[in-house]
Amino acid sequence: MDGKYLYGFVQTSMWLGLPAPNEMKLDIAGMDQEMLYIIPHQGIAAVVSDAIPIMWSDLPRETVFSYLTTHQGAIEAVMKRYEIVPVKFGTYLPNENLIHQVMKTEYDTIRSCLVEMANQVEMDVVVLWRDLANLFKKMAETPIVDDIKRLMAKAEPDQRHSLQIQAGKRVKAMLDRMNIDYAKEVMDALKLVSLACQPHEVKDDVMILNCAFLVEKHRMDEFEKQIDALDNLRYNQFTFRVIGPLPPYSFKTLEIERPNVSDVEDAQALFSLGKTATESEIKTRYREMAKTLHPDRFPKDPAAQNRFESLNKAFAILKNYCRADTCSFEAADIQNWIAVKPMKYTAGTR
Repeated sequence: MDGKYLYGFVQTSMWLGLPAPNEMKLDIAGMDQEMLYIIPHQGIAAVVSDAIPIMWSDLPRETVFSYLTTHQGAIEAVMKRYEIVPVKFGTYLPNENLIHQVMKTEYDTIRSCLVEMANQVEMDVVVLWRDLANLFKKMAETPIVDDIKRLMAKAEPDQRHSLQIQAGKRVKAMLDRMNIDYAKEVMDALKLVSLACQPHEVKDDVMILNCAFLVEKHRMDEFEKQIDALDNLRYNQFTFRVIGPLPPYSFKTLEIERPNVSDVEDAQALFSLGKTATESEIKTRYREMAKTLHPDRFPKDPAAQNRFESLNKAFAILKNYCRADTCSFEAADIQNWIAVKPMKYTAGTR
């Protein structure tokens, strides 16, 4: 089986050279029960298992979730032995040569991520209302909602529905305000004992906070004591769920990027480029074509906007592909192009 499923990267300086054959096998089961092993390169190593490509879009959601659980479980098992920077779920490379190539060409990026995340772990904190129904009851008894309820008692039947909606909106607004204030209280307290935080999606009204914190290993006791202090402060109000220590999923998950060969070739053809091109040549060609194809020059042509958008899309593809002083458009060079970049997270993503 030539294909490799990639879980992440670890440092191998602890082996003072190439690992012994028995150290290359990690005795950890990964995707499709294939065993994990490492592929080393100059003090770093890729953690992989043998694999065949999977069409994720063809799988039921439950199956994808099962694979995701396996993926994370394997990374967390590796973490018990070595510090690991994880790679995006579902990363498959067709052969071992590409694994070596990505470590060779993106060595500095991978190494710097490993150094940056050294001796740090992720702690995921979820804060929930312990009794939301009772809280709603108390809010319904506040003066501002009570006034609306009195109006409802005197209102005509056709007006009551509108007043009910108004009361519901007032209660929801109060809950949202409380959730924002309490989430800030928890985050401010935990920021004191962590290096960074990454908010994630708050799924429903019961959830006040869903956030990942990057914590130095030597401060884990402080972090846990701060959680205990918050729990004691809000006892009977909140439930704290803390998961960790974890690899730095939310702070430094790497993504392997490979171009679509036909997209690069189509962009090359659109820009009338030769077998090689420089970044400066591509930018100059884009400016020339943008002036010629700008929709303002064709106010009566409905297809003008589409042509201009295609030009911009092609330029984005070329700009991403041509990162060196000179790039090659030979098919083999496009197929072998590979890059590593940290994934970007915003609130609500994971």
